[in-house]
Amino acid sequence: MVRRFIRENHRGFLRLIFGGRFAFSHNVNFQELNRYNNPILQEFSTIGAKPEKFSCKGSSQSILLGNLGRSLKEHQVVEAWETYKDFKRLYGFPDQFLVVNLITQLSYSSDSKCLRRAYDLVLSVSKEKSVLLSPDVMTKLVLSLARAQIPVLAANVLRLMLEKRSLPSVDVLRMVFLHLVKTETGTYLASNILDETCDCFLKLNVKNKSGQNELTKPDVMIFNLVLDACVRFGTSLKGQQIMELMTRVGVIADAHTVMIIARIHEMNGMRDELKKFKDHVDMVSATLIRHYQQFYDCLLSLHFKFNDLDGASALLLDLYRSLESTIQRDPREQQKSCTVSIGSENIKMGSRLQFLPKKLQRDSVYKTDSKNELLLYKNGKLVLSNKGMAKLIIGFKKSGRINKLSKLLITIQNMLILSENSSSCSDVIDACIYLGWLETAHDILEDLESEKYCIREGSYVSLLNAYHNKKMLRETEGLLRQIKRAGLAINLSDEKSFRSFEDRRALDLANSIIQNMREEDKEVPF
Repeated sequence: MVRRFIRENHRGFLRLIFGGRFAFSHNVNFQELNRYNNPILQEFSTIGAKPEKFSCKGSSQSILLGNLGRSLKEHQVVEAWETYKDFKRLYGFPDQFLVVNLITQLSYSSDSKCLRRAYDLVLSVSKEKSVLLSPDVMTKLVLSLARAQIPVLAANVLRLMLEKRSLPSVDVLRMVFLHLVKTETGTYLASNILDETCDCFLKLNVKNKSGQNELTKPDVMIFNLVLDACVRFGTSLKGQQIMELMTRVGVIADAHTVMIIARIHEMNGMRDELKKFKDHVDMVSATLIRHYQQFYDCLLSLHFKFNDLDGASALLLDLYRSLESTIQRDPREQQKSCTVSIGSENIKMGSRLQFLPKKLQRDSVYKTDSKNELLLYKNGKLVLSNKGMAKLIIGFKKSGRINKLSKLLITIQNMLILSENSSSCSDVIDACIYLGWLETAHDILEDLESEKYCIREGSYVSLLNAYHNKKMLRETEGLLRQIKRAGLAINLSDEKSFRSFEDRRALDLANSIIQNMREEDKEVPF
């Protein structure tokens, strides 16, 4: 009877004995309970299954594995993680399927804590049992870490993959770098990883005589992403190193690359380096010129920084002439790659960058961070912005070369006769009048007259009014004679005619001149 009662009521029986303080499990080792010297317990320990079937180790291991599998199946990642830790502490790593499943589910979580746990698990496995880690598992994790803006851990996982020579595919690697370069810290890490990857790739190329390299080679889009980030975060010297790295690996640059390189050279004041690209860029067709707007903008900016007005003028004239050119270029010639030296011209010491002027990544995730200030793209042409025109006017006025400015304005105007800026010469005169630069305005007006350029009537009226207000009688009389020689029918007795003439474009140009002068006063001499 006692034995039967114990079998049927053993759970409650134990609770009764220990007053509810016994945490009961069906895996009780009854041999251990004999230490209480209870004869009933001693009798109970001999009943039922054999003692070896109650082995604590075997049963708890299977229970933990069952709990881990069930938690993963139900996507309870927090519970699965806690169960994994218990199992790892007692028995080491579970089987590969469970480890991979746990890392994958942690990687897919939007919780940064779960992502960090996935990283800790990968790091632990890589040190003790790296065979459990597959490239797919690592790829999921590194992409998730990069998306979650945890760049340090993402970079570490990439390094682990690099050690195993199993980097993600180019498409995935692009996405990883795209997310890394969103922050300054990520940009530094991305540039370092890119350097290490290329170095590893080159070493494998040397060792592998067959030329078959299993390591992913970074493409031009990845380089563009890192280069652009170097510009955005002001690390232009790092950008220079990435350019040189590009030449070592043999990645062919495209139009986007050249635009970013132009920004880097502008930041570093390397005008001669940027000029090396000009002849190749000039050869692209008119339909592609808009993609090189930033290149010409940066080169023009450097001419101004070096106070080289002749260089700036020559660039503008070359640009306008190339746009007006009707020469049909051979499409096959445009498909050929060019070679531009980076750094020293010495063949042995310098690097050489391959460049396809017509190549554009139309499906690229990369978009140029546009910085176009001096030139604008309008009606299929690149034209000077107000800021660009202001810099020309300020530069030529400071150097006392107004006649040179007038000739340049006329030449540009003749080339753009059909554009919406057809009255730009008169705008310059009116802007100078607005600023009180009456002598400069009059000099330009006379230069334009000598070249038989048609000046709008309002410019004469504005200058005459300015002289009258300042009581400059001699200048007023001289201008009146000019008006008479020009055969203009200006009724000076009409109050509506004899008032300050204001044109919106002239006022905008004058304001731009004022803004530029203020900026120059604040700038440290280049």
